[in-house]
Amino acid sequence: MMNNKQPVSSGHGQTMRHPGSAFAPAAIVITPKEILDILRRHVLLIIILTFFGAVAGTGLWAVLRKFDPKYTARTFIEVLSPGQSDPTQIGAPLAAKDIAYEFRFSKATLIKQQNMFQELIRRDAVRETQWFKSFGDDVLKAIDNLDKNLGAIADRNSSYILISMTCGNAEESALIVNQMVDLFVKSQQSTAETDISGKLRDLSQQENELRNKLQSISSSLTDIRRSSGITQLEGGGQEGNFAHTITQKLGSLEIEKMKLEADIEQLRSSVANFEERKTTDEIVQRDTENDQVVMSLIERIASLETELARLETNFGENHRAVQQLREVIRQTIAEKDARSNSKALQIRDSDVTTAKDQFAVITNRLAKLEELRAQTENEQKELDNTKATYAQLVSDREETKTKLFAIQEQISKYNLIKQDSEASKVKPVGLAPVPLRLSSPHIVVYLPAGTFLGFMFSVGLAFLIEFLNDLLRTPKDVMKYVNISLLGMVTHKDLDSNTSKADMWKVVRQLPMSMMSECYRQFRTNLKVSVAAESQHVIFITSGNAGEGRTTVAVNTAAVFAAEGSRVLLIDANFRRPCLDKIFPNSNGSPTGLENKDKGLSGYLNGNYSIEEIIRPTGLSDTDVIDSGTLPKNPGELLGGRRMLELLDFAKQRYERVIIDGPPMLVSDAKAIAALADGTVVVFNTAITKRGTAQRIVRELKEINPNVLGAILIGVRLLKGGYFGELFESYREYQNSHVEHLAGQVS
Repeated sequence: MMNNKQPVSSGHGQTMRHPGSAFAPAAIVITPKEILDILRRHVLLIIILTFFGAVAGTGLWAVLRKFDPKYTARTFIEVLSPGQSDPTQIGAPLAAKDIAYEFRFSKATLIKQQNMFQELIRRDAVRETQWFKSFGDDVLKAIDNLDKNLGAIADRNSSYILISMTCGNAEESALIVNQMVDLFVKSQQSTAETDISGKLRDLSQQENELRNKLQSISSSLTDIRRSSGITQLEGGGQEGNFAHTITQKLGSLEIEKMKLEADIEQLRSSVANFEERKTTDEIVQRDTENDQVVMSLIERIASLETELARLETNFGENHRAVQQLREVIRQTIAEKDARSNSKALQIRDSDVTTAKDQFAVITNRLAKLEELRAQTENEQKELDNTKATYAQLVSDREETKTKLFAIQEQISKYNLIKQDSEASKVKPVGLAPVPLRLSSPHIVVYLPAGTFLGFMFSVGLAFLIEFLNDLLRTPKDVMKYVNISLLGMVTHKDLDSNTSKADMWKVVRQLPMSMMSECYRQFRTNLKVSVAAESQHVIFITSGNAGEGRTTVAVNTAAVFAAEGSRVLLIDANFRRPCLDKIFPNSNGSPTGLENKDKGLSGYLNGNYSIEEIIRPTGLSDTDVIDSGTLPKNPGELLGGRRMLELLDFAKQRYERVIIDGPPMLVSDAKAIAALADGTVVVFNTAITKRGTAQRIVRELKEINPNVLGAILIGVRLLKGGYFGELFESYREYQNSHVEHLAGQVS
């Protein structure tokens, strides 16, 4: 049954996980403390193998010194500054540091090429050495040995390459180095001479090509001057001081075109203005008023208006003469307006006609000008193309002259370089001296190396031993690898002199003050505080394999529950290997099975006996037992049947605790009992239970959905680096002080 209690401490420094909680196994990560613990547990192995490593390193040094000594001869090759130096200048320019190093590195790489090794082996002086004869004229082996033992290292901070050779003879190592230096310097000189000769040939060919090109350009310029008939192409094309008549004509035509276009635009605007002009326009009115008829009508109107004013003064506004004069004035004004409008229309039409005539004349002039201008532009294009071609040829001629001069200078410089003795850029510094001391082996290398390798091997072996051991040896292993709560752990009997020869089935009753008994009491306490009460009334105890201590845990668990005043019923459900009849014999000392083998759990499940008949006393007032009886034909079906359920219901009413000593999970009987019990406790044994087995047991139990209360780990030993040793010593001191206190009270 699930509850919501928080995890509690086991009393041994371990955290209890609540049963049935969704707790996945922790990731297998080794901590620094675990590493130290492993090293402490195997410290003797590490010390011994480290010592043997030091001895082996020293012995190997002595053997190599006697039978395979090595001598290394060294000398240097000076590498001059990279780049082609100018022999016409005093002092060669210095290259950048990185560029100079790369140049030296490339030279050192050339020394280690296979063709250099082959040329070195072909020399008679090298073929006469014992070093070469040791390969039996096998050139490939000799080349491999040179590649391994002949070194060429470019120094980053100087202008030298270090050449070295290591072999078993001091004189021969110096000879091989000197032969390689001589071979490399000569090959570099030969290569430099070949390169310079090739460059001189290329430069001479380029010089001839440039001379031919220069002659071809001069001929082309002469042909252009002759064919065009223009004698001032260079002056006009290059300097811009000469303007050809075609250019001048084109300029004049362009100016005249611009003027005509301006006039056309002005006339177009004038025509539009004239057409849009109204008769009431100020200019039209002014021109209309200059008409003689209009002027006479205006004067008449003025005189009539004067007469009208006089009559109005003398006779009044309503007089007949006044009215008649007003009518005359109105008619005169109408006549004047009609004459003005007629005259305005004549003036506007005359202006539009004149402007259109001028527009047509100028448009014809512009069309003729465009034809002349197009013809002139074609002539100008031909002139421009001729000038451009001529100018390009002149530019090519000057460029060719410059290139020809540069090529001639290069030829002169390479002729001088060819005579330079330092053209190869490498110089030998001197002969390699014969080495006076061994270069290998060195005791300062072999002794520390052997010690270190021995140490590393021992550490690796220690970790290999730890990792290959897949037993659940510690509570930490249970929490790390198994998805189940750890309710308690029981020490190994050898850790306490009092329990080393005791009966493990009855250790709680016989040695209640021992550390092992305290472990069972801690298990009881953890079970009570971390699991709901209804989940621990009927407790089924099982394991993965036989012989892992299920019966021992069941009997001692019953004892610790009985010690607190509970009535306990022990049920032996392991039909194949029953044990409770041996642990709790009859009063006469004989096992119960000898009297009536069928009188037990199997007899009740088969219907041969009642529940009261199979329960027997153990001689202890607080504990009764039900023996297993004989092995039935169908134990799995009987244990999971109705009569078994009735038995457990009866036991719950009569006893506070019912402990079932069941079979291992190897058989189906265990799963049948687990499905009926209130809770299941799994026993893990540090000497037997493997991690995979424990994981399989828990997985199978979860599949049938019982209430797995947790696990108990028995046979826990003291491991170096673990906390259990300190806990055991603390408990021993506490127990001794408690005994002394009780003894003092008695005395």
